[in-house]
Amino acid sequence: MYEQPNRRIETSYPIEILVKPANQIDSDWVKLGEGPGFFDIPTDMVAEISIKNLKDETIKGLIEEIQDVDGLFSFNLSENRNVGNKGMRFIPLLTQISHLNLSACGLNDYGIDPIIKMRNIRYLDLSYCTRLTDLSIKKLGEMRRLEEIYLRGIPKISHAALKKIERRDLIIRR
Repeated sequence: MYEQPNRRIETSYPIEILVKPANQIDSDWVKLGEGPGFFDIPTDMVAEISIKNLKDETIKGLIEEIQDVDGLFSFNLSENRNVGNKGMRFIPLLTQISHLNLSACGLNDYGIDPIIKMRNIRYLDLSYCTRLTDLSIKKLGEMRRLEEIYLRGIPKISHAALKKIERRDLIIRR
């Protein structure tokens, strides 16, 4: 029996939901709505969920609410400084996303471990995660499907570490 895709977001969190045409990934995001509430992702669209003021203690609940939503393309946790290593352990439950923005979050080298398990990530923003070091870069080298990575504002990452993960199909923005 064929199971219908689940394109409904049911959330108790103050998220922002953005959408854009699935066949025009380079187009701009358009706001669909703000949670809490119920939202249906149109069948020809992909969605991004963005949230502010999240903490390690609350990220698990949000991820449990959205982990089975088809059409979820991007998860944006930028500027959530209270989301660190403990919160990262729940991120791999979002197997459907290909874009992950963790810029200015509170993770360090150990917080990278769950992220490298995410096989569908193509775009990763770790800018201003100032506690990351060359060890993180070495670990990120395992993400062979990664196409673009942002590493701006991370002073503890050396040019030599970046050279080790350089490859033709990876864009490194620093």
